[in-house]
Amino acid sequence: MYVVREKELRSAVSPLEKRRADSAPKAEAWGVPRHHFLSLLLFLFAVSSVWAVDPSRHISQYAHTAWRIQDGVFNGSPFAVTQTTDGYLWIGTRAGLLRFDGVRFVPWTSPDGKHLPSSDISSLLGARDGSLWIGMEGGLSHWDKQHLTNYLVRPERINSIIEDRNGTVWFVRSRLSDAAEGGLCQIIDTGVRCYGKADGMSGSDGASTLVEDTLGNLWIGNDAAVVRWKPGSSSTFMLTELKSKQGINGAKSLAANPDGSVWVGIDLPGRGLGLQQVVQGARKPFVIPELDGSTLEVFALFLDRENALWIGTVNQGIYRIHDRKVDHFRSADGLSGDSVNLNAFYEDREGNLWVATTKGIDCFRDVRVATFSTREGLATPEVDSVLAAQDGTVWIGGTDALDAIHPDGVSSVQAGKGLPGNQVTSLLEDHAGRLWVGVDRTMSIYKNGRFRRIDRPDGRPIGLVVGMTEDVDNNIWIETSGPPRTLSRIHDFKVQEEFPVPQMPAARKVAADAEGGIWLGLMNGDLARYRHGKTEIFPFKHEEDSRVNQLVVNSDGSVLGATPLGVVGWKEGKQQNLTVQNGLPCNTVYALIEDSHRALWLYTECGLVEIAG
Repeated sequence: MYVVREKELRSAVSPLEKRRADSAPKAEAWGVPRHHFLSLLLFLFAVSSVWAVDPSRHISQYAHTAWRIQDGVFNGSPFAVTQTTDGYLWIGTRAGLLRFDGVRFVPWTSPDGKHLPSSDISSLLGARDGSLWIGMEGGLSHWDKQHLTNYLVRPERINSIIEDRNGTVWFVRSRLSDAAEGGLCQIIDTGVRCYGKADGMSGSDGASTLVEDTLGNLWIGNDAAVVRWKPGSSSTFMLTELKSKQGINGAKSLAANPDGSVWVGIDLPGRGLGLQQVVQGARKPFVIPELDGSTLEVFALFLDRENALWIGTVNQGIYRIHDRKVDHFRSADGLSGDSVNLNAFYEDREGNLWVATTKGIDCFRDVRVATFSTREGLATPEVDSVLAAQDGTVWIGGTDALDAIHPDGVSSVQAGKGLPGNQVTSLLEDHAGRLWVGVDRTMSIYKNGRFRRIDRPDGRPIGLVVGMTEDVDNNIWIETSGPPRTLSRIHDFKVQEEFPVPQMPAARKVAADAEGGIWLGLMNGDLARYRHGKTEIFPFKHEEDSRVNQLVVNSDGSVLGATPLGVVGWKEGKQQNLTVQNGLPCNTVYALIEDSHRALWLYTECGLVEIAG
């Protein structure tokens, strides 16, 4: 099972999604007029951020789509991705150029009858003027939406193309027949000017990678060094560790940080290799407790709009570093391949992150619901209870563990390692911030890393806890499954009263009333209120399984229960049902909760539903 966390959308809804939303059913309940919008999150999973994928989430929490060569999508390995201003994505492969409209990958040929010098595409650039630059194994071409212009037709490789802040297009190339010609080149009108050793460029075989920093310097990586370059000025950072390495291309990729530092990726691990940084004119390794950068074989680097660094490796998939936190995603997690290509990463204008591997193309995008499972660090494979604490911690109880999701990650108290039992059934935070935990057939208070058990007056365990609440007088009310089912009142950490069936009707959930007393969601689907020693029952339609799975008392005084027959509710003496007949997309409701904006969230058999407040 999974824990999900809702996050507000940061992007506008596309026309297709708007049409879907407009056709969604409408709901009417206590405090929820019919004209209010009932939105199905299932329709919104495809909506992504207009900025970037959220770096606070694990990569595995993004929506992920992979298109693989083995599925017949591509004839050759994808090598580069870009987007033009008309919204089309372009994929450069070893077997030609493809255009992607969001549904289909279509091979591209120039409509003016001209041909690319080569079908082996190595780099792409969607320029600000809407045109497309195409780098190949054997040439450079420019498509301006009307004409194809071939700039270079030579037996060399165009490795990277960028457009600087002034709109000038630069590219770097390798496999030069004459190193003096230079690996860095600039597009000037319809011609090309290249810069070589005489201009401060080092390297015997051109260059592999190119970026621009915040000061307008160009950074070039080649087989022997990293060069910071401007016309008339250059600084060289030699990769001395590669002197004894024959056939190694050196700095494969670069990424420029906003603070002026530069990441350097080298496709060979070892001291002074792997992932490096150039900071204030000096090269240094990147080492944190979670990752030693020198152990990586880095083939691609990319800094997204949230300044998260994405790392493509030779055979370990992708890594991401943000605020010195590391995340890893590889083929075992669903990535199309563990070997990432040179120009692997691209962030489109909607904020989706694209990755090109030797075996396919992957797309990661934000979704409105973040999922937590054992993949994201939970110790329990089964979630039975969830609690959002006042300090922002989210507690998760389930089989063999009590997990806590913090901003810094996930921590766990596990069975046999501090947890006083095997199954966490219920959770409650009281007014003092103490955590009440139902474990197996016992009740304990967890604080400062220790459990304190609360038993019945005769010393027996309280029983299997199925529901808890704290009333306005700081009494803790606990419903246990029995036999017999019993409602207990605890005050000052002692059981003060017990109400077994039939003295109190059999309940599954309890909730406090702001005006005093408590509400009970009964096993037969009814609601009940216990106040000042008196029990009132409010009957609803019954079937074989009508039990109240979840119970909430909302800020407007309404009481709502989640049942297999929809939502039952009471407000100011009036009772009503919310079902498919009056707005729900399906009847079975497992849980419900009101958020801080007074919107009602339902967890149903057909997905999550939000009813605006």
